Amino acid sequence: MKTSNTVYVSREFNCTKSKLFEWITQPDLISKWFGPKHLSVKNVTNELRVNGNYNIEMIKPDGSTFIIGGKYLEIEEPNKLKFSFAYVGLAETPPESTVEIILEEINATQTKLSLIQKFETVPADMENRTKAWEGMFFKLTGLI
Repeated sequence: MKTSNTVYVSREFNCTKSKLFEWITQPDLISKWFGPKHLSVKNVTNELRVNGNYNIEMIKPDGSTFIIGGKYLEIEEPNKLKFSFAYVGLAETPPESTVEIILEEINATQTKLSLIQKFETVPADMENRTKAWEGMFFKLTGLI
């Protein structure tokens, strides 16, 4: 389900909330699953605190790089994470957004992740935003 400027994605993972929270906040783990298939992660830096910065340096197939980054707005470990999300270093950048991730325990060994990404203005490639998150979470499922 999505509205004009919002992406909604949910997925179930076979792990605890604490383990999944680690996978979405620890730089060495983020680098293993973040980004669409045609990109790879070069470097991740992270200050996991409210108003702390994060940066994910991505490598394009031609070798050039750009950054996805922002600030943490809310942290309720291991239940919730909210952060700003912006692109730096692309010729055409998607609009800035906020991302909220909520983790809910299904049972002792399963967790539901719900993501809500709200854009300031509607990106031209809105459908690709949903597909990108779904693809990343599919990759993450195989790693946990």
